[in-house]
Amino acid sequence: MPSAPDRYQQLKLITLGEQLAAAIKAQDWDSVGGIDLRIRECLQELSAAESLSPELQQAKSRLQELYARVIPAYAEACEKLRLLLLNHIDHAEGRSAYLRTGLLQGEK
Repeated sequence: MPSAPDRYQQLKLITLGEQLAAAIKAQDWDSVGGIDLRIRECLQELSAAESLSPELQQAKSRLQELYARVIPAYAEACEKLRLLLLNHIDHAEGRSAYLRTGLLQGEK
């Protein structure tokens, strides 16, 4: 049976993993960032331990699997945002060129 601190850390990792999965599903990237920070702090605490219980190792492994899904999903969201911004820039440049043409022709 894992010790009380190991059990607490295990439950903490499981809870953070569930929160991370929900935030990813909702594509709530602000929440993903906050949860990621809390996971990092938790893992830094664990790095000081000499050995981890099998249950705690399993919780860490599940988090690694979750992060394997997070990174591509985040990259996809970033690409969608990049394309949206490029679209806005293209439209703004087109509008600007159209207005300049009108000014050169003496129109308002």
